[in-house]
Amino acid sequence: MTMRSPCFHFLVVLGLAMLSACEGGDEQPAGIKATIRRTSYGIPHITAEDYRGVGAGLGYAQAQDAVCTLADQILKVRGERASYFGPGAGEANIDSDLTYLGLGLLARAQAAYDQQSPAMKELVEGFADGYNHYLENTPAENLPAPCTGASWVKPIRGVDLLAYHLDLSLLDSLAPLLGYVANAQPPLASVAVSSLPPGGPPLPRPRDFELGSNGWALGRERTSGGGGMLVANPHFPWEGALRFYESHLTLPGKLDVYGGSLLGMPVINIGFNRDVAWTHTVTSSSHFVVYRLTLPEGDPTSYEYDGRTRKMTREEHTIRVREADGTFRQVKRTFWRSHHGPMLNGPGAEWTSRLAYTIRDANEGNHYFAEQWLRMNEAGGLDELSAAQAEVRGIPWVNTLAASADGRTRYEDASRVPQLSAETIAAYRLSLERDADTRFFEAQHILLLDGSTSRDEWVGLEDTTRGLMPVENAPHLVRTDFVMNANDSPIYSNPAEPLRNIPFPYEVYATAQGRLSPRAHMNLTLLTEQGKASPAGADGRFTRSELEHAILSNRAWLAEQLLAPVVSRCQGVDTVDLQGEPVRIADACQALAAWDGRMELDRTGAVVWREFLGQFSRQELVDKGALFAQPFAPDQPLSTPSGLAPAPASGPDPLLEKLGAAVVQLTRAGIRVDARLGDVQFTRKGERVIPIHGGLGDLEGVANVVGYTSANSTLLPRTERQQVLSASTGLTTEGYPVNNGSSFLMVMEFTEAGPRASALLTYSQTTDPLSPRFSDQTLLFRDKHLRPVLFEEADIQADPALELTRLEFTPTSRSP
Repeated sequence: MTMRSPCFHFLVVLGLAMLSACEGGDEQPAGIKATIRRTSYGIPHITAEDYRGVGAGLGYAQAQDAVCTLADQILKVRGERASYFGPGAGEANIDSDLTYLGLGLLARAQAAYDQQSPAMKELVEGFADGYNHYLENTPAENLPAPCTGASWVKPIRGVDLLAYHLDLSLLDSLAPLLGYVANAQPPLASVAVSSLPPGGPPLPRPRDFELGSNGWALGRERTSGGGGMLVANPHFPWEGALRFYESHLTLPGKLDVYGGSLLGMPVINIGFNRDVAWTHTVTSSSHFVVYRLTLPEGDPTSYEYDGRTRKMTREEHTIRVREADGTFRQVKRTFWRSHHGPMLNGPGAEWTSRLAYTIRDANEGNHYFAEQWLRMNEAGGLDELSAAQAEVRGIPWVNTLAASADGRTRYEDASRVPQLSAETIAAYRLSLERDADTRFFEAQHILLLDGSTSRDEWVGLEDTTRGLMPVENAPHLVRTDFVMNANDSPIYSNPAEPLRNIPFPYEVYATAQGRLSPRAHMNLTLLTEQGKASPAGADGRFTRSELEHAILSNRAWLAEQLLAPVVSRCQGVDTVDLQGEPVRIADACQALAAWDGRMELDRTGAVVWREFLGQFSRQELVDKGALFAQPFAPDQPLSTPSGLAPAPASGPDPLLEKLGAAVVQLTRAGIRVDARLGDVQFTRKGERVIPIHGGLGDLEGVANVVGYTSANSTLLPRTERQQVLSASTGLTTEGYPVNNGSSFLMVMEFTEAGPRASALLTYSQTTDPLSPRFSDQTLLFRDKHLRPVLFEEADIQADPALELTRLEFTPTSRSP
């Protein structure tokens, strides 16, 4: 957005609105009014007199900063990619369009439109109005890259947003299996599909999307001021649709909330108001069930159910596909469903003549995704926030950690988890003992149940519970010291009160089996350490500055446990033999000896440690094995596993061999063993290469996670990697490119004078490569500098970078 005077903006927008009103006929819908004030780093503070105005202000601002991404996602859920971009590589666009039509997100959103509250209808319609108003005022040739001049950037409707919210709700449940839905054709069907390349991985896990977070909520016992404090640290992609967008939304008397939202959301997902603050972490619980169906002989589109044969339902969809010469062809596909949900077909879940697999997803009908956060945005305290989760049931796949102004905290997994009967759980446990198929799915953290019996149906599907576990039976904990989560089992939200005897089925809530990841260990270490040198200092009570330093301390838990004994083992050893070739490890050992165990830009030794750990399995990083001497003990979660596994009595030392293998990997990448982390770990912002600190949470045990992910559902340009040399560490021939990890980082506190906070968008607010705001906060992140959040009116008014835009226009359409 060009920096102009407030009067200029007002006159231009008002003039366009008057012209639109003159051309619109006699009857015009109510006008939109909203004020957008952007403060330093482009943060919009949006004020309006109604929800429609709030939505319009946010839609307009998000369009200014991310129009290409938003347009791409709406095109996706509409099933229109192939008509603009052609079939795609391997016909990926065809598969995408037909699969989204097969899931019926747009049709479901339209059918559920009247279920939305009046406020939510106003918000999504207003968001669409604001977005469309931006397009009306911005010629296609003036759109930012990469959608400059694009014909596929089109006006949107409120119902398009609701369909996209359904898509977001499936992100950590059905979404990783969309290729299996696209391929779900009965045996001998002559439909060509290609979402799953031959030899692809069997059954992608929901966790393969690499989403994670750290969440800390601190209560009055652990805060310097006695009010609640919160650390929000989601680990999400830095590009594509899953970027957070920071804003401040105000509707006088009803709404005053600040925080980060996923693009396309008309409310705040992670943030605070004057009474309560909250953040989220992706849960370890199950949000869907795969059912195995037994098919009658000779009829692969029917299945046995309670002793009878039941027919699958079918639905045909047709799309237009643009060819290279500009002509179009039509492609048709049939989608099949059991009464449980969509059919699946792919490696590990093949549809044969006698067996098939189908999925019931708790979020497929989650029409309250945005409604949930609206209620939380308006909550008057911790109890109201929790009540909103229990009543709306729109939380899809995240834990909630919250702190209130009165100094209380709460952890809760109110996500949409299936409610299974005791009989179903008993049968599942027996199946785990006897059935290899069930064990295979369990290894992927997926529940496989018997689809041929009503015994395994979800409890309460036909009543108001919608088959979901009641929130009162879900894991939750209220404390006045702290609660935390780092995507592990809920058991150790606070080790002083482990959640072991809560009446929830282990199978649906604790897939991590109670063990803590290295990153969770680091989180708990930072929160529980005592003494003058601890993160909270001698008094054990955190200030906001101390919390900022703690979350960005870049301490590596595995290094703190094992670095010293590893150095003791390798010192004095010059070379090791690997497959008959000598490998010098003395220099690598020296680099480790000089390292302080922190993943900072100027540290040497960090890359050697990373590649050394990359030689071990994930299981060996959390329990007794080739690395740890003592196993994880559930009654000692903070101090186990522990000790370095001893060297063998004779023969080669496998630990030193792994250090040699790390040296070989770094040599292949052209990286010296004494390289500084900042020289080889980086992100790109346009032509600029920016060094990035931080580490790999589940490998190194660093709270400040950075790394690389392929989780990007857009068709827009993305960060491409050179040849990957290590799948476990992400090492490439150019080092460690970063496009994922710490994203919207916020540290806040409730004081007697009101909320105070610091925040940072690691990838910066706008996606426009020509904007000065394209990389400004990325440079702040490089320097570990959080900026102050401007929440109070006086602070907003005093900001020297303040820009004002007043929206006042009449929408051209009110169609939902």
